[in-house]
Amino acid sequence: MSERPSAAACLDQALDGLLAGAPAAVAAAGAALDAALAPLVMLGADLKAALPVPVVASRFEARLEARLSDPAAGRDALAWILRHPTRLLVTGAVGSAAVGMGITAFAAWRHGHRPGRATHRLLQR
Repeated sequence: MSERPSAAACLDQALDGLLAGAPAAVAAAGAALDAALAPLVMLGADLKAALPVPVVASRFEARLEARLSDPAAGRDALAWILRHPTRLLVTGAVGSAAVGMGITAFAAWRHGHRPGRATHRLLQR
């Protein structure tokens, strides 16, 4: 038994057909879309007609395609660190300063909240 595709899958298929160049009515019919969802395909056709295609240089498209097609390019942290060693140095310095300031602030707060000091005894009377 084959299951009928969901309404979202049918709408997705219709919009894919619309983006491929099929007219809205053909895209909706080809995806076996319900009559209630047909206005969404018409809205997609109106949006496609109203929004101009941005003019992008072929060099930019090639670089973007290379970045998107390489799944490991954005995930290799070691390669990023080796390409940007000054950023790692600055990040380490800022992190170290933040930890040092946090420890100093905690020590100052602890020193000011000791229960055995004379000022606390006077204020509690």
